[in-house]
Amino acid sequence: MKNIINRRNLKISLLFTAAGIVASAFAAMYQLDMFSDEIKNQIILQLGSTEALIAIAAVQGGIITLISSFAGLMLAEKVNLRLNFRFDKNSLMVAMAIGLLTAAVIVFSDRLIFVRYLPSEITNYEFSLLYLVTGILYGGIIEEILLRLFVMSFFVFVLWKLCSRGSDRKNIPGWIYISSILISAALFAAGHIPFTAQIIGLSLPVLARTFLLNGIGGIGFGYLYWKRGLAYSMYAHAFTHVFINLISVLFTLGR
Repeated sequence: MKNIINRRNLKISLLFTAAGIVASAFAAMYQLDMFSDEIKNQIILQLGSTEALIAIAAVQGGIITLISSFAGLMLAEKVNLRLNFRFDKNSLMVAMAIGLLTAAVIVFSDRLIFVRYLPSEITNYEFSLLYLVTGILYGGIIEEILLRLFVMSFFVFVLWKLCSRGSDRKNIPGWIYISSILISAALFAAGHIPFTAQIIGLSLPVLARTFLLNGIGGIGFGYLYWKRGLAYSMYAHAFTHVFINLISVLFTLGR
């Protein structure tokens, strides 16, 4: 039985890995699109071409996705977390609502609170199909595999073993899941710091923005993984990027 489960996990991991390769390639293309000519020239000088960077990013993304998904699936089984790709209308509506709420907080915060700390390239919205596709694929699939399936499952498992050995996996205390949601959300936000530093630069308000806006999404996605399954945290994350673009378009038209 154990071998069957491991083979099943391996097949799922390989599917996720294929998505990871594609998503990482799109993410690299989006980063290149955001880089200055000076940084692009440095990349060409070091690697020979920008295409080499895309290829390297795709391979790295695939390897990371394979390892994190396979380990995450094993951990999730131990702590009563699930994938749940079965369609459920109520769960999908909850995912859409969390995606819409997250997107609204991000867009309104940028335009009403953090606008003075952001460059015009960020605040002056222009639709980018590359950004949208990257957000859906990399954010909606890969980041959820890394941060929810692997990282959140890992912390649930560790906290359960350290603090609640007397409970079985179906009766793990809720505070353990909540703590793991918060930890993974904080790491999710921290993971955006390097790219933010390259594009915007770092200051205390920008750091606060990074943790606040990404942390809110991470908490919502973590809740969905806990209560509805990984599929619905993926849907919510993907919906967030769709709604960010829709709300931004409405803002632009309303000027």
